[in-house]
Amino acid sequence: MKGTSLPRRLTTAGQRRWRRTGLRARLALALTLVALLPLLTLYWTIHERIASNATTAVRGTLALIANAQQRRINTELQRLQDLTKLVASRTQLRLSLRAYRQDDDPRHLALMTRILQDVVDSMPQVRGVWVRDLQGSMLMRVTRGRAAATAFDSAAIPVDEPAPILFRQLDTPDPQLWLSDPLILDEVAIGSIHLLVRLDGIDAVLQDFSNQQTGGQTLLLVRDPRTDALFALSGHTGGWQPHRAHPSALNSLLQHLYPPPGPCTAIASAQTQDWAQTLLYTQRAVRLDCSSLLVAMSLDRVTQRIQAGVHLLLLITTTLFLLALLTAIALSSAIAKPIRTLTAAMERLADGDYQTRIKERSWGELALLSRAFNSTASALQREHQARRRSEQDLRNLANTDALTGLNNRRHFLEILTRQLEQQRHPDEQGALLYLDLDGFKPINDEYGHAAGDAVLRIVAERLRNTTRDQDRVGRLGGDEFAILLDRIASNAELEQLLERIRQALSQPIQVQGHTIRVGCSIGVAPIRPEATPASLLQEADAAMYRIKVSRRDRQRG
Repeated sequence: MKGTSLPRRLTTAGQRRWRRTGLRARLALALTLVALLPLLTLYWTIHERIASNATTAVRGTLALIANAQQRRINTELQRLQDLTKLVASRTQLRLSLRAYRQDDDPRHLALMTRILQDVVDSMPQVRGVWVRDLQGSMLMRVTRGRAAATAFDSAAIPVDEPAPILFRQLDTPDPQLWLSDPLILDEVAIGSIHLLVRLDGIDAVLQDFSNQQTGGQTLLLVRDPRTDALFALSGHTGGWQPHRAHPSALNSLLQHLYPPPGPCTAIASAQTQDWAQTLLYTQRAVRLDCSSLLVAMSLDRVTQRIQAGVHLLLLITTTLFLLALLTAIALSSAIAKPIRTLTAAMERLADGDYQTRIKERSWGELALLSRAFNSTASALQREHQARRRSEQDLRNLANTDALTGLNNRRHFLEILTRQLEQQRHPDEQGALLYLDLDGFKPINDEYGHAAGDAVLRIVAERLRNTTRDQDRVGRLGGDEFAILLDRIASNAELEQLLERIRQALSQPIQVQGHTIRVGCSIGVAPIRPEATPASLLQEADAAMYRIKVSRRDRQRG
């Protein structure tokens, strides 16, 4: 040992410890090493894919929202244009305007005022209606509620062939729209009509996507054609000028997309933040002149998606690693446990427990071993059951009538003997019925013994179906049957049972294409404590014979 180097001694000691290491520790170490490296590789690969998919998913969501909001805003703008055309299409309004141009009669203006007042009263979103002639002079105006016509900025009414839709009061929390349409009668322009309406429908569309927690919202961006200033319209905050508002990521984005004209450029550049690190956005064109739709969302939504995916990935990775350790620990037990189970099962099988089985394993040699044991136990069980069935068949052959399947005479007498030996309550005594078929011999003579045997089998089946579960039916020989009735509470119950038997046996029997009828004579012997099987049979037979003789005498007389 003195001449042995330290590395070699350490190697030898390590080998000894490794040899002493059990199966559980070996499997745990092997599976840990095998599982750890793939799991780490899988973690980093899926982490990058989660980040990429999260960004793609959020951009796809933005595109879907933008397309939906674009369709809805365009639909709302089209509805407003259709509303203006509907008002302009009123025939009486155009006729009155042409008449007024011809004779300057104020009654025409009064009629036009009533028509427009109906328009304002029936359309809550309309703030007022103005009518101008071809020279641009205002002929009349009707406003909502108690507000005076001068409360509106009439000078802002569009002139000089305005656009069909034009924003008004963009820099206030309650922006409005001018809707204009020419008044034409007989294909000749006679003036123009202008509606000032609230933006309730557009506000509702803008409010549909507004997730303030993640900075998501829909904006309608409008350029003022007179000043080239940008106005942003939100469903929650109303309208504002981004170049004059307080610095924010959203305003920085708007300043980046629409640089302010003139000297405001320097101010905007100073206020611009790094919006690209905080926002995702997409734009769509709308039907409104000088306008567009912008849908923005904070990158926090992407971060949330990434964090949710990473948390799930960490959970899955950790779970898989722990499962690998638990599998290694359990595998050693999983090998020894089946062997102990198999040993115990073999001992039970040797003791005669042929129903014993072991759980079949689903892998390797253990599965083959468990299936082989279960197959052997099943074969032994089948052999044991076959032997018991053979013994039972022998007992049945000795106790059962071969033709009808009823108890034969010997077995029926054994049952009757056991019945008489039981101690019974006086109110629960039974009775013995002795039954003989009437008119059975002509059946054998006319149709043959095969037909007679078929009749006896049908009679036996009807007796089984008619009697109660506790009653016993036997064939004493030929066409004679006996029925042991157990626990007859009253004579009425006995009579009901006898009547059911007579009615059942009197029903026609179809045999070999022939309809056969048989009757029966039934003798009754009540079971008494001092009775014996022979005396009961003799008493029931005598009662049956008396009934048969009495019926024969009645038929002769």
